[in-house]
Amino acid sequence: MLGLMHDHSSPPSRPVLQDSVTYYGVTGLGPDGKPPESLIEECQNALARIRDILATHDLVPEDIVHLAYMIPDSVTFSACQRVIAEALGPARPAMTLRLKPSFDVPGQRLEFNFIASA
Repeated sequence: MLGLMHDHSSPPSRPVLQDSVTYYGVTGLGPDGKPPESLIEECQNALARIRDILATHDLVPEDIVHLAYMIPDSVTFSACQRVIAEALGPARPAMTLRLKPSFDVPGQRLEFNFIASA
């Protein structure tokens, strides 16, 4: 009878993001805490905040490895898609699109979570 050999060594290690930063709830609300009139402006404000956050960690938008985008409907995504693509430059992070029917602030239309790694 032939015996089967089993490999009981430890499983292959999964890659770990060294020096990564994770942020939740990045919005495009104005300085007064209210959403701007324009959806595009709200999207641009949120992306500017992301750039500022990244800069405090010596990172840039191209260092984003995962971007989660919470919106109330698909119209919001299509309106901001070009702005997001421009902000990310050549980066092509994993993206999660999550429908969120309402936010804490009345009139808010989007929110971002992201992970970036050097």
